[in-house]
Amino acid sequence: MDRALPHLAATIDDPTARLVRVMSLRGFGLRDAADGAVLTGTGDGVAVHGEVLAGLADATIRTASAERAVIRASITDRDADAGGLVCGGVAELLVSPLGDLPADARNALLDARAVALVARLDGGGTDHAVHPRSEPTTLPPDVHRAALDLLGRGATASAALDDEWVAHAVVPTTRLHVVGTGAMAEAITAQAELLGWSAGRADDVDTALDWLDDATAADALVILSHDRAVDVPTIAAALRSPLGYLGAMGSRGTQSARRSQLTGQGFTEADLARIHGPVGLDLGGRRPAETAVAIAAEVIAVRNGKRPGSLRDGSGSING
Repeated sequence: MDRALPHLAATIDDPTARLVRVMSLRGFGLRDAADGAVLTGTGDGVAVHGEVLAGLADATIRTASAERAVIRASITDRDADAGGLVCGGVAELLVSPLGDLPADARNALLDARAVALVARLDGGGTDHAVHPRSEPTTLPPDVHRAALDLLGRGATASAALDDEWVAHAVVPTTRLHVVGTGAMAEAITAQAELLGWSAGRADDVDTALDWLDDATAADALVILSHDRAVDVPTIAAALRSPLGYLGAMGSRGTQSARRSQLTGQGFTEADLARIHGPVGLDLGGRRPAETAVAIAAEVIAVRNGKRPGSLRDGSGSING
């Protein structure tokens, strides 16, 4: 998960684990002070995983009870300056047992899928889970839409949705792996790193298959290789995994030849529809750096459940 939030999945089955979220902030300047943290342990053995308010609230949150509650943390300007914040302020923090999360939210966190946790600003009641493309259930429709907009920004973030509800979008950081070498591979990994993704490369099938062993729905794989001994077994393994994005470079003839071999291995048309090949959006560019942008843009669109198009030609919120 993004930033402090890998600890959500790592500690989700710990009965002592509690999630700490920022409900509101007054002060603190422009720095993002709303990262998330997880508490584990009890009594004097409470450990803080992750970061809230640059770690300056740790002493306060360690004293939080095991029950769901909103607590207040005050940070002086002097402490804020020492901790790297622009200025001090007051934060309202919700501390809640991880075990109380809705089952679909727990499953999303364990599978590294994006989810927004929606709670009342006063901390009352229970959390609601909102997933990309999900339909409204018990939440007011406008609150549900606002939570979807927050998820659509593609990054872990928190925001008040109105004067009653707040959402915490948990968006896994993309890991992108390229199978192939050369200028195109270098351009794709460079573009991934610019986006804050982790990026890696492989030029043989064994390395690619090792990487796929722990691939999640947050991850992306781009096949540049045209060697059937490399690309076909790698694509086959990717199709058997929960990988979120699978792109394959090559002409339409190359795509057809690959599909024929994969069909012979028992893959269905629904399976093959997961392959984005030829890879990338049609932006008109042909240089490696331009093609890398087209590929990264397609990964972003797929992750957010979007059919790419110009914002000028669309309607509704530009953040969703």
